[in-house]
Amino acid sequence: MHAQLSTDSKLFSAESTKFGAAINENVSPVSLGLPGALPVLNKKAVLLAIKTGHALHCDIQEVSIFSRKNYFYPDLAKGYQISQFDQPICKNGYVDFYVDDQVRRVHLQRAHLEEDAGKSIHYGEYTLVDYNRAGIPLLEIVTYPEIRTPTEAAEFMKAVRDILRFV
Repeated sequence: MHAQLSTDSKLFSAESTKFGAAINENVSPVSLGLPGALPVLNKKAVLLAIKTGHALHCDIQEVSIFSRKNYFYPDLAKGYQISQFDQPICKNGYVDFYVDDQVRRVHLQRAHLEEDAGKSIHYGEYTLVDYNRAGIPLLEIVTYPEIRTPTEAAEFMKAVRDILRFV
C-alpha cells in the first residue's frame, strides 16, 4: 500500500505538495529529472517515515539507501523513480486488528520511502500529463502474504489508515 506523507514540499525538491494546484504549477527541474538538477532529501518526510515505522512496530534502520528504479511510463518524465529497496528505512513490524471479535496480526516486511509519479489526464483521444504529483513523498508499506480474506484485507487497511491518521 502507498501512503502520501503530509509534507509541505516534495521528497527531493521544494515545490509545494498542495492538492488542487493548476496543471503543472508545482514542477521543477528536479521533479522532471532535468540535467544538472540535484535532489535534496526532505527531512520532514524522513521523520514521518520513522514515526510511522515506530507506530507499525518496525525496526528503524540506522542506514537506508535510495536507488533509481528505472522504468518508462508517460507520467514519469525522468524515466526513473527514486525509491528504497535494498535498504529501506523500516523493516519487519506488524499491525494488529480485529476480525469477528478476534485479534488478527499481519506482519510487515518493510516500509520504504519513494516519490510519486505524475498523473495522466485523458481528454477524448488526447492524453496530457500533469506532473504536480511527481516527487510527492510516499511511504510504501509491504506485508507478507498473510491476509486470507477480503474482510481481513478491509480491516487491515482500516487499522493502517487509523495509524497513519494518528501519526
